[in-house]
Amino acid sequence: MPLSTIVVGGGIGGLSLAHELSIVGLPVVVLERAPKLATVGAGIIMNPNAMGVLEANGLAASVRSRSAPYLARETLDHRGRPLARRDYRPLYADGRLAVGALLHRAHLQECLHDGLLPGVIHLDARIVALDAGPDGVRVETEGGETFTGDVLVGADGIRSSVRARFFGAGEPEYLGYRSHRFVVPNRDGLEHFTEFLGHGRRVGLVPIGGGQLYVWTTFNSPRESRAWALESAEALPAAFDEFSDSRVRRAFGALASTDGVVCTDIEEVQRTSWARGRVALLGDAAHALTPNMGQGAGMAMEDAAVLAGELMRADRGDKDVPAALAAYVARRQQRVDTIARLSRQIGEEGQLTGVLACWLRNRRILRAARATERVQASLEGLLAWPPRDEARR
Repeated sequence: MPLSTIVVGGGIGGLSLAHELSIVGLPVVVLERAPKLATVGAGIIMNPNAMGVLEANGLAASVRSRSAPYLARETLDHRGRPLARRDYRPLYADGRLAVGALLHRAHLQECLHDGLLPGVIHLDARIVALDAGPDGVRVETEGGETFTGDVLVGADGIRSSVRARFFGAGEPEYLGYRSHRFVVPNRDGLEHFTEFLGHGRRVGLVPIGGGQLYVWTTFNSPRESRAWALESAEALPAAFDEFSDSRVRRAFGALASTDGVVCTDIEEVQRTSWARGRVALLGDAAHALTPNMGQGAGMAMEDAAVLAGELMRADRGDKDVPAALAAYVARRQQRVDTIARLSRQIGEEGQLTGVLACWLRNRRILRAARATERVQASLEGLLAWPPRDEARR
């Protein structure tokens, strides 16, 4: 019998793993508690490494069909004065990176869903029992269904029930700031990911295709605060009034109400163990990271590709399931730790508040941007998929 996997969670990570396993012919079911596959959020940045995974598994074309190419990232100060531009086009032209994409999160979810066979995803599956032993895993749902398999994967997000059950309780760490996300018309015809750095605040404008603009913010906020500037369409732009660039003002001005604005805490999950016996964690359940590099989806997709490869080896009899899951963690740990650390550092710098501290930060960004070759080499090292060590496997 082929190795079978039960995936808890029907988000980007869970659907990605299901797709990767289906490609190699291994049976999989995805249990999602929501009654329908709804998306939380607005736009999403698919960096070149994420698109590299999709190039390999055949979904890149459908994802790109309703997106904007990720050609460059422009960084400006709060008045709109340029600080840096990271231009990906030379790396694309040389074939050193897959072309990144900027799109609506709903479109990505649809592509992942549509790539699966009927019957793989079970919606409205509210789990009441999770068990794993030396001979297999077992999941019971509120509706009375029982699922058995060889492997259990928790891809159920930052407050994972699988993590709590098998790896112990532990709350995500709040990092002191929050983020708004919404979509408005791209009135200025922006072509590049454009971010503005303020004092304890940032604003990002991201074209996502179809004449739409994904807007994100970050703002320092005590954990207990509920001052999120969502009481009216006027309150939100007022909270970011230091950003005087006309593109920012027009983006906020296009917001008729705050009903569709998502506001989330910026949190992290850091664990040293993602696998135990026949159970593994994937994506945010294992290593939720800050959004400052746009790598949440990318890390989950990379996890899925590596985990599927290890499970295929276990199915062939090259190793047993616990050894395959341990190898998955070993192959992913350093890569994820590096991305999480860099993303956290970007956030810490971006959320600086002092006038002098922000001026020095902006000076550092200006100086670093002048070392073009170093920037290009760094981007290739971070955003290539597969990375050099994975390519040799």
